[in-house]
Amino acid sequence: MSESLFLDFHSFHLLKRLALLLSLAALAGLVACGGSNSAPLVQVPPPINTNNVCSTTPFSGNPAGGAQPNPFFGMHIHSLAPGTPWPNTVVPSVQFGGLRLWDSGTGWAEMNPSVGVCDFSHMDSWLTEAQANNVDVLYNLGRVPNWASSNKSDSSCAYADISGGDGQCDPPYDLNPDGSGTDDIWIGWVTSVVSRYKGKIKFYEIWNEWNISLFWTGTPQQLVRMTQDAYCIIEGPPAGGCNPNSTFPSGTKLDPSAQIITPSTVGGGTSQTSLAAAAKNMDIFLNQTQAGGMGPGSFVDIIGFHCYVSTQTVGDYPIPENVTTVNNAVAAVNGVQGKPLFCTEGGWGNIADEGFSDPDLQAAFLARYYLLQNPLPNSTSVSRVYWYAWDTTATDIALWSPTDTTPAAIAYGEVYKWISGATQSGACSVNGTVYTCTYTRGSYQALAVWDSNPDTTTCYTAGTPTCSTFPIPSQYKLYRDLSGNETGVPGATISLSAKPILLETSALP
Repeated sequence: MSESLFLDFHSFHLLKRLALLLSLAALAGLVACGGSNSAPLVQVPPPINTNNVCSTTPFSGNPAGGAQPNPFFGMHIHSLAPGTPWPNTVVPSVQFGGLRLWDSGTGWAEMNPSVGVCDFSHMDSWLTEAQANNVDVLYNLGRVPNWASSNKSDSSCAYADISGGDGQCDPPYDLNPDGSGTDDIWIGWVTSVVSRYKGKIKFYEIWNEWNISLFWTGTPQQLVRMTQDAYCIIEGPPAGGCNPNSTFPSGTKLDPSAQIITPSTVGGGTSQTSLAAAAKNMDIFLNQTQAGGMGPGSFVDIIGFHCYVSTQTVGDYPIPENVTTVNNAVAAVNGVQGKPLFCTEGGWGNIADEGFSDPDLQAAFLARYYLLQNPLPNSTSVSRVYWYAWDTTATDIALWSPTDTTPAAIAYGEVYKWISGATQSGACSVNGTVYTCTYTRGSYQALAVWDSNPDTTTCYTAGTPTCSTFPIPSQYKLYRDLSGNETGVPGATISLSAKPILLETSALP
C-alpha cells in the first residue's frame, strides 16, 4: 500500500473487512473466554544474537521550526515517490499536525529482515519529510518478521505476499500465549527503533487492529507483555516495575519524552454491537491482570483505536454520525478514563464494499465525520483523528491521486479552516435529522449545519440536493460551502443537504 507495495489493495481490504465481520461474529465467545485466541508456541532454535538489538546511530534530522498545524487532524501518506506531493502543495488548506506511519514501507518485518539487522533508510526519509512540514510522528511497531514468527508458514496474514513474508500476524516465537517467555526479540526491536529516533518520534503504537486475525493471531496477554516491555524501554519502569522475566540490553527509559499508545482495536458497521466492537476489545486488553499483577493501563499513556463506520454492504452507505457511537463506547471502557483518546485510523473504509462512490457524498461524509469529532475543551472527546488515506494505489479510498484531487480533499481543507483556531460552544446538537455545531473566534460566530436524513432520496443526489429548509438565525449574514464559496444568505431560510454549510456573521477570518 506504500509506493508499489500493495498491487491489489482492493482485494486486501475486502479480506480485511471480511475478517472483521468474522471477528465481530466471534466477539461474544472472545469476551466469555477472557480474550484467548492463542496459537501454540512454536519452539525454534534461538538465533545467535538472541536479543535482536541492531547496531545503530541516532537519527540526526532536525525540525524545520515554525508552528505545528492543528494536531487534531492526522493523516496517512503511503508514498514518498517524487510523483506524490505533500498534501498542502496540492491543496494549501489540507493541513494536519500528525503523521501515522502505517502502510508506508516502515513495518517491523520490512526494516528488521534478520536477527540484529535493521535498515532504517526509508524510515529516515519519512522522518525528514515530517520534520520539514512541522508534523509529529506516530509509529506503529507491528508486523513480526518471518524469521521471528512463531508460525513462519502462515500465509493468511496481511502483507504475506506483498512485503515481509508469511507469519507477520503471529507472535514472536519467544513469547508464550500467557505472556511469559523472554520476549527478547520484541525488546531488541523496540530498543533499536527508540535508540535511533529518540526525541524524533512522539508516539509509539504497539500493534494494529489486534482483534482481526489478519493482523494478530496471538493472545491479549502477549500484547500486554509487549506493551509493558515497550513502556519500560521507552519511558522507564512504571510504579510496579518492569516484568521480572524481561532483560533490557541497552537499559530502560531511553526516551521518556515519547508516549505509548495501546494496541489499536477496530469495529464498524451499523448495529450497536458492531459499532461497539472496538470498545469491547479494548476492554479485553485493558482488563488483563497479568504482567506482574499490573493491568496494562499502568503502562499506556493514550488509548488508540480505529473509528471506522464502514458497513461492508453494497448500497448501504456508511453513516458518519455513527462515529459518535464508536467513540462514546470506547470512552466508557473501564480503564480509559483520564487518558487521551486517539482514533489512529479512520475514514469511510473501502468504499467499493458499499458502492459509496459519489464524490459529493464522500465530501459530505468527511466533513461531518470531522465536525462531529472535533475535541471540546475539558471533555473526554477524541483528541486526534488520523484519516486513511491521502494516497493509495486504490484510488477509490484516496483523497488524492496523480490524476485527481477529490472534492473530499477540498472539503477536508475547508473543515480544517472552519474549526482550527475556533472555540466550539458545546457538542454538536441534533433536531430530528438536522445537526448544528456552533463556533466562535472573538466577535466572529459561525454555525455548521447539515441534514443527515439517509432516507430522503434527494439528500443523496449529486448536484444540488435538498433535504430540508433551515431558518437562518438573524445574526448570520453569509454562508460558506465545502468548496470554499462564500456568499450572502439567500433570505430567511436556506436549503440543507448531506453536505454541511457554514453560516457566518462575517467573512471567515
